Amino acid sequence: VGPDHFEEGPLREFGNNPVALEEFNTLRELTKPLVTGAATIPAMAMRPGSTALIPLLRYLPSLFSIISNGVDTSTGPFGPFMNGPIFKVTDKWLRDWFDALAFSLSGLPAERTSAAAMAYVLFDMH
Repeated sequence: VGPDHFEEGPLREFGNNPVALEEFNTLRELTKPLVTGAATIPAMAMRPGSTALIPLLRYLPSLFSIISNGVDTSTGPFGPFMNGPIFKVTDKWLRDWFDALAFSLSGLPAERTSAAAMAYVLFDMH
């Protein structure tokens, strides 16, 4: 959608303003650590096997950023960001939008889709 186009377009038109905009911006800030580390590690550096750590050593600061979020947050579902305890999205249209995005990613509702994948979409697409 592009920078600010989502906030000034569909979110403003269909969301419950200013609640939807506030929730969206808060959620982007809360999920930012999930994206900043992962976006800096190229997919080719991640490999299976006993030597998998060697190519990742050059991305140590990014790895620490991901690990500092906690394993459950980094590898878990988006549910805690939508339904609590991390954050609760109350705007119905925004929840439906997240479900639509999640379905296109994983075929699952947002609460069951990977939090890291959803965070990446929030930053890449919006």
